[in-house]
Amino acid sequence: MTRNKYKIVLIIGLNCGKRTYDLLNEFEQVEIISVHALSPKNSNNIAGYIDFGKKIKKDFFYYNKIDDVYKKLRNNKNIDLIVAIGISEILKENILSIPKRGVLGAHAAKLPDRRGNSPIIWAILDGLKESEMTLFRMSQKIDDGPIYSSKRIKITDENTAGEIRDKMDNALISLLKIHVLDIISGKNKGKIKKRYGIYTRKRNIKDGQLNLLDNSKNILRKIRALSNPYPGAHLYGGDGYPIIIEKAKIGGKDLMYEGCGNNFKKNVLCVVSHADDEALGLGGTLIRHASEGDKVNIIILSEGEDAKSTLNKKNPNRLNNAQEWANNSNCNLYKICNFPDQKLDSIPQIEMVRIIEKAMEDLMPNIVYIHHPGDMNSDHQIAAQVSLAAIRPMSYHKVIPEIRAFETPSSTDQAPNIDPYIFKPNFYVSITDYWDRKLEGLKIYSSEIKSNPHPRSIKSIKSLAIKRGAESGLKMAEAFYIIRSVWK
Repeated sequence: MTRNKYKIVLIIGLNCGKRTYDLLNEFEQVEIISVHALSPKNSNNIAGYIDFGKKIKKDFFYYNKIDDVYKKLRNNKNIDLIVAIGISEILKENILSIPKRGVLGAHAAKLPDRRGNSPIIWAILDGLKESEMTLFRMSQKIDDGPIYSSKRIKITDENTAGEIRDKMDNALISLLKIHVLDIISGKNKGKIKKRYGIYTRKRNIKDGQLNLLDNSKNILRKIRALSNPYPGAHLYGGDGYPIIIEKAKIGGKDLMYEGCGNNFKKNVLCVVSHADDEALGLGGTLIRHASEGDKVNIIILSEGEDAKSTLNKKNPNRLNNAQEWANNSNCNLYKICNFPDQKLDSIPQIEMVRIIEKAMEDLMPNIVYIHHPGDMNSDHQIAAQVSLAAIRPMSYHKVIPEIRAFETPSSTDQAPNIDPYIFKPNFYVSITDYWDRKLEGLKIYSSEIKSNPHPRSIKSIKSLAIKRGAESGLKMAEAFYIIRSVWK
């Protein structure tokens, strides 16, 4: 005896809805008793809207609001499953309770980790390398309910929103082919996952405006994320008309020149005496530079272990720690020198000056960070002196960067409270959003971290960041003294 066909209703939108209809129409075990889609007169703000009335002739109905669907279905007691794909409306209990197996929905992100609106746009903007198409049973809560199955998709740095939508649609059809009959029959009841991640908000037209002061990678992400079928990333001309940017790429160095604008990335050089000074003194600032697209190079003059009194105090992995810190912070170790620890005064200063001059010539930095010349650590003092000598205005390389002196816990703070030792900050960098990453970096140098109340304890370092923040109206900050700043 031939079993009666499963009776399903479709509430659909977008291309994924059309493909779902085409697929389910091919199943011999399934009977589509009606199809419902949003009326064209209500489609102005729907990216990728399709007028299904021109494509589906049989048992098709427009709705203006989702309650119109309920009115059509409320007296039908024979519906096995409602499939709602490509719609943005939230279904109420009156619709959810009609079919025997509930309402099958799909979400173009991993659930329950990334619920909410505009999942494809946010996947690109958040820099995700992969996402998921998820089949789930709808509930009154947004993107919440038992999960039937999911399929991963890769996201490359070149993929546009349209390309990812195509990947998601392909993944959806693949999942439906495998699972839809088991869902209708009740064999696949789905699994509840109670953990919750982020909830992505719905984006509006203003979110697409490009900020040319943002770093280039973020600008390109926004262009990719808002490409067709979305409204497009845009900027405005002087006459107020929007210019839509559908495709872009990062240009070469030949287009970068002095004075081209605040939106071009800066070259940053940091000169420190020992591996760990960069993490302790200005780790948050260097991480922020790199995160915002600046190119950060570091010179380490000494490995910092020779002067330790006993073998059990020495850290044989300190230079490896420096490389790991640089890798994790997206910075580059330009050079690690092997000058002796706490004996930089025994080395002819010209040797160190030439190394820094070579870096100035190679890197052409806009900003150079150096030790505060008044630090109690003699190596720090010498590192500051040779740095200042190498970047003096009359040097052969003709580079005149801004020079910022930083403070180093257990060195700058231990100097006497008299000139010229006093550190007098006049420039502050917010590291509120980068403190966690600074803390992760400090853990790489775990052997250099001490117990409270030592200035190099985590508690003391955090307290200093809070104090510098309070001085400048920020939550957490690193402080600097600008030795030289030139407006050419």
